Amino acid sequence: MARLRAKPKSTPDDLAFGVHACAIAIQEGLAKRLLYAQGASNRRVMELVEKATDQGLPVEVVEIDRLAELTGAGVHQGVLVRLRQLPSVLIPQEVSGPSLALVLDGITDPQNTGAVLRVAVATGADVVVLPPRRGASLTPGVHRASAGLSLVAPVASPQNLARAVAQLKEAGYWVVAASPGDDVEDATVFEWPEQTALVVGGEERGVSRLLNEESDFRVALPMDGRVESLNVGVACGALAYLWRARWPAKT
Repeated sequence: MARLRAKPKSTPDDLAFGVHACAIAIQEGLAKRLLYAQGASNRRVMELVEKATDQGLPVEVVEIDRLAELTGAGVHQGVLVRLRQLPSVLIPQEVSGPSLALVLDGITDPQNTGAVLRVAVATGADVVVLPPRRGASLTPGVHRASAGLSLVAPVASPQNLARAVAQLKEAGYWVVAASPGDDVEDATVFEWPEQTALVVGGEERGVSRLLNEESDFRVALPMDGRVESLNVGVACGALAYLWRARWPAKT
């Protein structure tokens, strides 16, 4: 019996697709093979083929349907790369000077995870705590949603989120939960600590009760009463830049 190809829903985890994600993977030395669509004429795709060839990476021409299969019918733009094992960082043991950590609590949507990782790189966060069992891991969908910035974001993947938050406290961070409710502070006038670990919660439940209790502060963005909530990526971006405004990056 002929071996069946993978169904679209069984996208391999060791790939990134789309021009931006593939470009970063090649630039950072994280790609181990490049596949592109037969008959591709996109200038940016061909530039990636040239760069991969210059690096000595295997380059393979495949039918466009094969790319659709591998990417789960994602918007691949005619190119994908197979990835090496992605690097990870450790939670800091000690911190000095302005430092931002982002803690993702139960964010399962790859689009939202990708958006938060874009925020992390844009604002110069020192670590993103992304536990493998409490949210979306670094999947092809996350790489696509982040335009490849997930490949360079400083991601730590601890097994225990509560323990990771405790380690951040031990390192000198103040834990700030983005969590609406009673007794929360207005994030726009909040005195952001120099070392802030910002906890953002999942799409449905928000920050968990345990992490709310473990937080030193709780903040919320003031909003028009007709707006129930903001997308977690949007909210995280606003909050991270409020912290950055208080503690500008050194040039």
